[in-house]
Amino acid sequence: MYEDEKFAQTFYDELEGGRLGILSFVGRRVFDVSGYLYVGNLLRHCGLRSSHRVLEIGCGAASILTRANLVSGNDKRYFGIDVSPIMLDRARQVIHRKGLGGHIFLVESPASALPFKSESFDLVFLAYVIKHLSDESLTSCLREVHRVLVPGGNLAFWEFLPSPFPWINRYIYAITRAQHLRTYPEALSFLAEAGFPKAKSFTVIAPWLPTKTLALVAEKRTPP
Repeated sequence: MYEDEKFAQTFYDELEGGRLGILSFVGRRVFDVSGYLYVGNLLRHCGLRSSHRVLEIGCGAASILTRANLVSGNDKRYFGIDVSPIMLDRARQVIHRKGLGGHIFLVESPASALPFKSESFDLVFLAYVIKHLSDESLTSCLREVHRVLVPGGNLAFWEFLPSPFPWINRYIYAITRAQHLRTYPEALSFLAEAGFPKAKSFTVIAPWLPTKTLALVAEKRTPP
């Protein structure tokens, strides 16, 4: 695990553990409703089907995973990973409460070293994770995503874009403990290097912070 991933682990353990005051309170409410905001666009733009094997990296409280599973009527196993054991404890409670214990499975793991066999998934989600990753960690993460996706499988990720207003960026860095906010050209460059030469943008409604969102779906290049 890279140092930036350890830093994110500590932050989310403290956030979910209620040790960050009002930030912990707001963060828990955001985690609760995020699946309802995001899954509609994912269904339209990512081609999510009932037969897909799905992985979410940085699954948090599993709001997106549970909503996607319920909406798609998926009969395959979904997997979520997160570096925070405290976040995963809450995710297990959410999954149990929604009766999805036999459908969604969680693993404590960093994004840079996925504990799955090659070509295990049709679709991978990466929601609000890459701001926590250094260039080295992000490169490792995307290469791992490429490895575990089947040829023609999709990676969907979204993240806060840097704002043209420095005070907004300082605010985002302060409350999210971000390592780096990346532009569209930067994200596309990382994707191309990892084996995702083509990507299309889509819209994510994220009312949490006063900045726009970077959102891309990238297809794994099929070998000739």
